[in-house]
Amino acid sequence: MNMPNINVRRGDAGFTDRDLMQVLLDEHKLCISNLAKGAIEASSPELRRQIMSSLDTDLKHQKEIWDLMNRKGWYQPAMAQPQDVARVQNFVSTMQQHV
Repeated sequence: MNMPNINVRRGDAGFTDRDLMQVLLDEHKLCISNLAKGAIEASSPELRRQIMSSLDTDLKHQKEIWDLMNRKGWYQPAMAQPQDVARVQNFVSTMQQHV
């Protein structure tokens, strides 16, 4: 997905490019969540493959949107504390052992 060079400016509806990019990011997150649920519940292997393909595409688009917003300074998450990273790593490791 090629993202245009975007500057913050107001459109006719009063939305800035930042506002529109945030909506686009939020919609991708919602779609990704729904596709993941669909993949989990799909009973047909072919349907599951199609959903997973769409999920992969949307994940790539979401990353491109996030990267652009981050470069523009529109999306700057706080850095995780080392103890929080370790806690999540331990949780994921424990979950993987039980699968």
